[in-house]
Amino acid sequence: MESDISVEIIREVLEVAPRKLSVIQAELLFIEGGIYIFHYQSGDSSQYKCLSPATLRAAFANTPIESGWMNPESGIVRWGTGSTGEWTVKFVPPQKHEINLLESKHLLPLPAMVFLGLKSDYWVWAIKDSKFNPEAEAFHVPLPNIYLHSYQPCGRICWGDNKPPAASPNTITKAWELFISSPFNGHLSEGKSRVQPNDVGVQLKKAVKRSSYPVKDLIGTNQTIAKLVAAITDD
Repeated sequence: MESDISVEIIREVLEVAPRKLSVIQAELLFIEGGIYIFHYQSGDSSQYKCLSPATLRAAFANTPIESGWMNPESGIVRWGTGSTGEWTVKFVPPQKHEINLLESKHLLPLPAMVFLGLKSDYWVWAIKDSKFNPEAEAFHVPLPNIYLHSYQPCGRICWGDNKPPAASPNTITKAWELFISSPFNGHLSEGKSRVQPNDVGVQLKKAVKRSSYPVKDLIGTNQTIAKLVAAITDD
C-alpha cells in the first residue's frame, strides 16, 4: 500500500530551495558542479553541510534494497543487497540430476529446491510442492554435505575444496551448477531421510529407478522458506 503525502509536505516541497523546513525533516540538494548539500533543521535554525560523492556512496551503500518475492519463471525468486551483502534466491523445480555420489554418478530424482546465496555462503532447502511458494515448509535436502543444525539456520552447504562465486543474479546459476555437479561423499549424510536416517546415500541409490523423489521421506525443518531466508538476509 502506498502511503499518502500530506498537503503540508507537498506545499513545502514546492517552495524554492533552500526552504525553511517544517514538516520535512531534511533534504539533499544537488548543486551544479557535483556539489551536494545536506540541509536539515536544528531547533529554529537551518543547518547546511557539504557532502562529498564518496560520503554519499558510503551512506547509501548499506541501504537495504530488495525485490520482494518474484515469479519464478526466470529461476530467480528474490534478490537484495544491504549491510550483510548481496544475496539471491533461486528456485529449482523437481527433476532428475546427475549426482556424483561416492565417486559414482547416478541420474537421481530430487524434490524442488530453494537455493540461497549471500556473498560466498550458500544454503539449500527442499519443498514438497512442484511450484514455488515462499510460505511452503522447508525440508532438509536429501543429499550429503549440507549442514543440519551445526550452523544456524540449517541448510548451509559444505563446499569442501570448491570455491563458489559471490552470489548475484548473474552468478547464482553458476553457483547452483557447481553445487549439484560436485562430488558428494558420506559427510553429513544423517538426518536427511525418514527411511534411512543414518545415511541418505542408501535412500538415494534406491531412488534411481523412480521418476520422482518420495517427498514423504523428507524431514522437516519446522520453518518456512520465507522465515529461513529472512533469518539469513535481514539487516
